[in-house]
Amino acid sequence: MHARRYFVKALDGGEPRAAIAIDAYQALYGIEKEARDLEPRERLRLRRERSAPIFNKLLEWVESIKDDEPPSLRFGRALNYFSNQQVPLSQFLTDGRVPIDNGVVERLHVRAALTRKNFLFAGSERGAQSAAIIFSLLGSCALCGIDPVEYLATVMPILARGVIEKDVIDLLPRNLPL
Repeated sequence: MHARRYFVKALDGGEPRAAIAIDAYQALYGIEKEARDLEPRERLRLRRERSAPIFNKLLEWVESIKDDEPPSLRFGRALNYFSNQQVPLSQFLTDGRVPIDNGVVERLHVRAALTRKNFLFAGSERGAQSAAIIFSLLGSCALCGIDPVEYLATVMPILARGVIEKDVIDLLPRNLPL
């Protein structure tokens, strides 16, 4: 999402060549839409067959022109970001379980990001840490499709009885059979 966003900003800023990258991203997302309901192994096969050539062609294009573009301009920033982040950007081509982008996680953290100034008034560093833990747990509940109220109702009594540190991982939303 970030790499694509840089190219969108460059296009909006008047750089028509950014449309090449945006078109490549549209093709990649189109393939992902087709692969949505596939098992990870089949999704990976499809990605290697159809997405990898598009990604590699985009990378080749970026590498061929990035040194000629001023890094201070939007288009130069887009090219440099893609080039510098090519390994993490290509992770979806190595594992069928990895999403093409981190949009789901970003959307889960929008509330925390939008209210970060409020965290300045958490009362203390410990209060801010506690708030961060709760936001993370609730975000994890959303990712796992778990009702956060049900999760907290299950976990709080267990925590009240006392838990040793090594057992805390068993209480994470992904590990509880709710």
